[in-house]
Amino acid sequence: MGNRPIRILCAVGALILAWELSVINALQPLPTFARDQADDPAEENRQEGSGGMRRPLTEDEMVEQRRQELLLDFNDPPSLDHGESVHPRLMQTVKDNTIGVRYEEREAYLRVLRLASEVPLRRQEQFAAEIRAERRTLNPSYKRRRPDEFPQFADLFTHPEFYRGRPVTLRGVMRKLTKFELGKNKLGLDEAYEGWVYTSDSQGNPAVVIFTSKDDQLPVNGDIQEEVEFTGYYFKMYGYDAQDVTRKAPMLLAGEVKWIPHPYKSAYKPLGFMWYFLASLGFLLTGYLVWQANRKELPRRPPLEIEPDFRHFPPMEHPAPNPLLPRSMTETEDS
Repeated sequence: MGNRPIRILCAVGALILAWELSVINALQPLPTFARDQADDPAEENRQEGSGGMRRPLTEDEMVEQRRQELLLDFNDPPSLDHGESVHPRLMQTVKDNTIGVRYEEREAYLRVLRLASEVPLRRQEQFAAEIRAERRTLNPSYKRRRPDEFPQFADLFTHPEFYRGRPVTLRGVMRKLTKFELGKNKLGLDEAYEGWVYTSDSQGNPAVVIFTSKDDQLPVNGDIQEEVEFTGYYFKMYGYDAQDVTRKAPMLLAGEVKWIPHPYKSAYKPLGFMWYFLASLGFLLTGYLVWQANRKELPRRPPLEIEPDFRHFPPMEHPAPNPLLPRSMTETEDS
């Protein structure tokens, strides 16, 4: 009986201690991501100074934190509509008008590139045709043109927000093609190609296409002139350095590029026969006028002072010498 108060006090003390421990654990900050912070080197690097004080996140660390929050637990398919568009959440890490492909865009870059190689090309082309038809209905100036005259590059360049993560078909001249390694990734993508394509309505501005499959006869070179056609998902406005200025070009991620095996035909129509005829006639007329202007009249032949006698041959004003006579005795008939 004497130990009963002591037992009651010990039980009460244990309850108080358990409650305090639960309160302390509740006040501890939870990990930012669904993993142990002790396994995160970046988290360990933030522990500075005495007392384990944390330094503020830098801008790059905040971007990386946002990227991991968006994509670390991203287990959805890259497309929710069977390839008609890219998952909107996947494109939230992509930013326009930036140089190259940023680190925080790499995950979306690889997944969209994989999606472009998995969705059948015929389906992508069908989706791209439906998007062009939608753009023609939204813009009155496009309705007056034939469907094959739709300025796809110009519309993509001026309204990139409409095409974000959606398939686009372009046809033009590829002037540069390089091959590069994609680095270590979990999607089974080892290498890819980067092509710079100029269309008839691009006014000298290129489109950058990244793809994983090409025709064997399409040469990999920094200076080529090959006509190609491709359909890919619009990814971003890709910034690049051109001499002393920074320019931008639409970047598309595609599965394959079609090579058109014939010399590139100019977008301008050839001149007709009438133009060649008029040019030749003008050339001949110009030559005739120049010849008339430079023509010199020949001087007239002066009249003879002695009338020749044509009754004899040769004329008597210039008699031929007689070889039988001495030179001193040679005379003309008139003498």
